[in-house]
Amino acid sequence: MSSKKDRFNALLKDKDEETSKGEVSKNAHLALFGNENTSNNTSETKSVVTSKESVSTDTVDISQLADKLAAANKPKRVKFEDTHTKSTYWIRDDILNAFNKIAGERGEKTRIINQALIDYFQKLEKELQQS
Repeated sequence: MSSKKDRFNALLKDKDEETSKGEVSKNAHLALFGNENTSNNTSETKSVVTSKESVSTDTVDISQLADKLAAANKPKRVKFEDTHTKSTYWIRDDILNAFNKIAGERGEKTRIINQALIDYFQKLEKELQQS
């Protein structure tokens, strides 16, 4: 009786050229470990269907599958840069000094400027409706 190491080395020599790094051969797994793990998990013997092609579990690229599953589970985070635009304006020195004194925590200047512009636009709209 040959050892697992001998059987593994024999399988490596007979390895099919189509398999690449990251792929697991079902036949190699069965040759090394027998049927001890397959009786509990029958989903391993079913075929996996992707949107592009049908892939059998004889050779499954585990790292690609993990990447797809991880990407599907991650909620898309909206970046600040996607909803805001940096712009440069001239501000009177006295207004800037006062602004710097009242704006404390991170993001406070952005919030103040945005709210000031919203208030200004609403004021203009009311003035136009009154005219």
